[in-house]
Amino acid sequence: MPVSLTGMRLKRFLQPLDSPFSTPKAARKLLRLLAWTLMVFLLCALSLFLNATLNNEISQLRRHMNGAMYEAQLYLYQRESLLENLNRGVMYGARVPSKSLRHLYEPLPSHAYVSVPLGDPGRHWSLFLSGRDLQELADKQLGLLYVEPGATAVTRLDGGLSFDPLVPETVLEALRQPGTEDEEQAVRWLADPADGHLRLYLFARVSDHQDAGWLGLELRGTDLMASFNVPEAGSYLLLDQQHRAILGSAPVPAMGEHFRQIWTQDSFALSGGDPLHLHLALLKHLGSSNWSLIYYVSLFDLLVPLWPQLGLSLLLCLIAAVTLWGVSRRIDRRLIDPAQQRLEALVESERFSRTVIQTAPVALCVLRRRDAEAVLKNHLAQCWLEEREVPRRWAHALVEKAFANEQAGNSEEIETADGRHLYLSYAPTRYQGEDVLLCAFSDISECKQTEAALAEAKRMADAANEAKTLFLATMSHEIRTPLYGVLGTLELLERTSLDTQQAGYLQAIQRSSSALLQLISDVLDVSKIEAGQLGLDMVEFSPLELLQDVLQSYAAAARGKGLQIYACCDPQLPLVLLGDAMRIRQILYNLLSNAVKFTDSGRIVVRVRVVGRDGERVTLDWQVADTGIGISIEEQRHLFDPFYQVGGHPLSTDGTGLGLSICRRLSDLMNGCLRVVSDSGLGSSFTLTLPLQQVDTASVIEPELEGALVWVHAPVRELSENLCGWLTRWGARAQVVLPGSQLEIDAEAVLVDVRLDEQDAEPLPDWSGCRVVVSANGHDQPRRHDCDWHVGLYSLASLCQAVGLAQGCTSADKSGGGILPPPQALGMRVLIVEDNPINQLILCDQLKELGCSVKLASDGLEALAIWRSNAFDVVLTDLNMPRMNGYELASALRREGCRGPIIGATANAMPEERERCREAGMSVCLIKPVDLHALHSCLTTIQMENQACSPTES
Repeated sequence: MPVSLTGMRLKRFLQPLDSPFSTPKAARKLLRLLAWTLMVFLLCALSLFLNATLNNEISQLRRHMNGAMYEAQLYLYQRESLLENLNRGVMYGARVPSKSLRHLYEPLPSHAYVSVPLGDPGRHWSLFLSGRDLQELADKQLGLLYVEPGATAVTRLDGGLSFDPLVPETVLEALRQPGTEDEEQAVRWLADPADGHLRLYLFARVSDHQDAGWLGLELRGTDLMASFNVPEAGSYLLLDQQHRAILGSAPVPAMGEHFRQIWTQDSFALSGGDPLHLHLALLKHLGSSNWSLIYYVSLFDLLVPLWPQLGLSLLLCLIAAVTLWGVSRRIDRRLIDPAQQRLEALVESERFSRTVIQTAPVALCVLRRRDAEAVLKNHLAQCWLEEREVPRRWAHALVEKAFANEQAGNSEEIETADGRHLYLSYAPTRYQGEDVLLCAFSDISECKQTEAALAEAKRMADAANEAKTLFLATMSHEIRTPLYGVLGTLELLERTSLDTQQAGYLQAIQRSSSALLQLISDVLDVSKIEAGQLGLDMVEFSPLELLQDVLQSYAAAARGKGLQIYACCDPQLPLVLLGDAMRIRQILYNLLSNAVKFTDSGRIVVRVRVVGRDGERVTLDWQVADTGIGISIEEQRHLFDPFYQVGGHPLSTDGTGLGLSICRRLSDLMNGCLRVVSDSGLGSSFTLTLPLQQVDTASVIEPELEGALVWVHAPVRELSENLCGWLTRWGARAQVVLPGSQLEIDAEAVLVDVRLDEQDAEPLPDWSGCRVVVSANGHDQPRRHDCDWHVGLYSLASLCQAVGLAQGCTSADKSGGGILPPPQALGMRVLIVEDNPINQLILCDQLKELGCSVKLASDGLEALAIWRSNAFDVVLTDLNMPRMNGYELASALRREGCRGPIIGATANAMPEERERCREAGMSVCLIKPVDLHALHSCLTTIQMENQACSPTES
């Protein structure tokens, strides 16, 4: 127990201390401390290195100084010893053969002696010199002299070897001065600092008596300098007893004062007055003379050899400092700063999370897994639990359910006894080292009420929309049924003989009926688009044939207003594409209808060109350009709005204003783009950019022409070049006829002459070869007149056929003109099931016009009975009939083994109608009113399919 208590106290004490050291700031401080420590260690290492280098340099210098000092001492001691040895050869009163001074240095055997009188002969002092002494004096270039007692006279014993025979007065004065007993007995060293010859004198008394003279040696300065000057040992300085500079490498006045600190004793130390004049010096006292010899080197000269090491050390310190700073900075930026930012973000996130939990508009609580107790809850949860305390068993059940599912989270709705709805979201997690369940619950009673109200509103809206759709479908059916009778009757009436006035009345009725049918179709299309029921019917189609059909539909109306209308198709246009041809045709119909309506003079051009290829996908531009009244910029902003009509033209109100809106929506539905370029009075250009799928055209046989020359002439250069492109694609050599050009005429050349107006005269009357005349009033099938072939303007296939026929023509007297035979009658047996008498009459007349035999039934039961007793190729039935409708009839026929085609006809144009027909067993569903062309196309397709399947069935 005491140990545990101590541990707890220690933990409480260390926990506050640990907090500052567990943050990125502490890490940054430790990083800087480590960097400074490394820097200090590096500086210490460099200091030790420099110190060792300096000590090594000083040691070498001292060795050189010691060597030089030893040589200098040896040099002086040898001469001092020589003087002492000579002084012992001085005798008093002895008489031996003597030599004159001028013969003293003549060669003498080493064992021979000579006697030289010293001074006054009356004193009886003589110097005995051996031949060896004389030889040594000569070798060492020493001068020998004798000074009388009292230094009154000087006698030269060297035979004039000295530079100056005079001894400096200062030296003689020093000899006159009495000295101590030790000084009198020792060799005295004397010199004159002002002596220009730099001579050093060594004197020794010849006797102990005070009145004895002095025997001396004279040392020349040049010999001394040669002995003392050792460059490796530095500079030297010789000081006398008064510390005056006697001799030196570079003597400076008062130079000896720099070494005052080491005068007293032999030493090797730094000496100098200030840091600029510090010298490292070695001082030695010479013998008993108390003279001093100093070898010294200035501190600056001492450090000169160390500059490379010192510079390298400083550079290394700088590099190390920059490296440590850079590494520390990088670690700080890459590790510590992000860690600090993450820590701050974590702290901020925790604070933010707590704030969010406390201010959340939902109640939040955390339930512990082991006892389902709430360990954390926000303000709303506290209020909620106080007002409606959650039962303990409910909390236990919720915790067990959440951890049993082992899911990340779950939610459920709870309805309380008082009718409130609670939305509860919960997820298992961990909090403070325990498994907990995070719960968030809110009161969604008002949301439930709102959802119920929205559901009721949606149900009512759907009901209203369904009622509107049903109303439109019913109205469409009810209007289309009598309208079918009107249009069918008018179509049949047009085929009868009529006078001019009747034909005019008929055309007026047809235009009004067509406008009414277009209005019904537009309104129904808008309803389908808004309801999202308009789909695409992807089929294979030929863009050339589609464009031909569209142009032929509006060619008569354009020519009636005196307008030129033609098309220019890209020669690179694919032959077959995959897309919704019906919707493309509908857009072009609307654009051409507006172009004809709002153009009073000029021309209308339809262009189709390839603008992009991406694999099997081809992007086409369908352009309708006119020279009409144009559209202002302000009106273009609302041009594609429903029911919007352009003003400023008498025909602007002749329509519903739905055409362009439907075109824009259809283009968007096909992932296309419809845009307009126009301005008031400058005409309009509508461009439909549409991506389509290219299909395999291996089975499509493209027409081919001979490679003969074909000249093309047209009033418009664009049209000429376009036709040349197509003729070149088919294999011919096509060229445009330029104004004033000479045409090459040969037997195989053909001239294609395009005439947009009927009153155009023959442009090239001198042409004698075959020609193809292309005119707006021409027929689809080529007609021949002499050597010319006449063909319509709106069919490229007919043009290719006409050029091919012209290339095969060799003379004008071959088979005369005529029309190619019309297509043969269908010859099909058709059972018509229709309850409306007018429609019965129209269908019967239309089928008979197509060469079919017809049997008529009024309802499904009657038709079923007729079918059982007769054989029919096709059954054409209405869908809405009494007793048995068309759906029931189709199902009954399929049950009884009918395999032939069943065609349904209805005035209901809703998309689901076709699906119902298909489910009932019908092959095709036609939308009333059915014109003669649509009926012929449908029956022809069925006949071709039956012919293709008959060999297999047999």
